Amino acid sequence: MKEKIDFYGYPIDLTYGKGQKNIYLRIHPSQGKISLSLDQKLGKKGALAFLEDKKDWLFQRISPHQVLEDPDYIEGERHFLWGRPYPLKLVQGDKNRVDLRGDDLVMTLKEDLDREGRETLLLEFYRSQVKARVPDRLTYWSKNLGLYPKEWRVKKMDSRWGTCNPRDRRIWLSLYLAQRPVQALDYVLVHELVHFLEDHHNGAFYAYLDRLFPEWREVEESLNQPLARMP
Repeated sequence: MKEKIDFYGYPIDLTYGKGQKNIYLRIHPSQGKISLSLDQKLGKKGALAFLEDKKDWLFQRISPHQVLEDPDYIEGERHFLWGRPYPLKLVQGDKNRVDLRGDDLVMTLKEDLDREGRETLLLEFYRSQVKARVPDRLTYWSKNLGLYPKEWRVKKMDSRWGTCNPRDRRIWLSLYLAQRPVQALDYVLVHELVHFLEDHHNGAFYAYLDRLFPEWREVEESLNQPLARMP
């Protein structure tokens, strides 16, 4: 069960689980969202009580411009691709798909889809965009760093831009990277590859980043800011 509540002017996405032992409060920079999941027995009253207890922690990490309303995926709404905003254009066709055509992001619909259906269609487009870009960028950085993953995948990750398993040399990348400039994809690839050298975010890890990707702080800061949803 899901619902949205207002907390001091911030929209919070609530998800109730059955028999959920822990409460999870997450900030999702890629989407400009805050989410809270908890056991359904606690309900809205329990959610508000938890948020009240954690409000100092939360407010230290966000500012009003960082939390955005959900997109509607309607005609003319702007969505980002590789750091550039494009107006969404809806057309009818024989297959559900999304294409970039000139200055428009065109969503072709075989049948009318609800908001969730249009969201899924656009996210799959983002997934395909990241998959198309990764081979070239990963080859470049692997050769430069001398670090080669055995496997990489793209998936929907709301609270991380990338993750890896250093032991198995596997990398996972967020499909939301397709919204950001290509430099952000480069940074996340380097970040995950460096974990093959150092598991933890410690002094040694950041020393590697300083040497291998000197501008990493600026790129990471930009990734902590949501993309504006311009009218």
